[in-house]
Amino acid sequence: MTLETPFVPMTGRCRCGQVQFRLETAPIITHSCHCRLCQQFTGCAFRTVAMIETDRLTTVQGRTESFHGTKSQKRIQCPDCGCVLWVHHPDLGDVIAMVGIGVLDHGERLAPEAHYFVRSKHPWVVLPPGVPAFEELGDPRKAGARERIMAALAASGGARAMGDWAREAPAG
Repeated sequence: MTLETPFVPMTGRCRCGQVQFRLETAPIITHSCHCRLCQQFTGCAFRTVAMIETDRLTTVQGRTESFHGTKSQKRIQCPDCGCVLWVHHPDLGDVIAMVGIGVLDHGERLAPEAHYFVRSKHPWVVLPPGVPAFEELGDPRKAGARERIMAALAASGGARAMGDWAREAPAG
């Protein structure tokens, strides 16, 4: 996706198809995490997620259930097949969802805009040039990302802390 291309809402679904949902707006940011927890969570070398405000995520069919997983992440999944559709990170609460791009019907439209925890990246994973990469967390300085996160947190009472990447950069 580029700034010149208008966002077309994206649909997604669980493995069995009982739960279907839609991203109503472009994600705040799409990023790949190479940390050991994400590697264990996915069984792969990294996890790529689209971060979006939960109120911009619509369930269009079925019902979901939630449970608390690793490091207090709240996982939203299909009650029938157990497919994890998105998670809520404890630093951001329920107002921000991390949607795994693998459950999106056309997840290939959302290339990673940043790579985190590359210190534990598998050596055979080659990162694309020009995409911000951080040893741990960091601020890729995507226009509007910090403001969207702050607005979502403020609307929820602002009780949650910003992630480290967003605290590192000045607003604007």
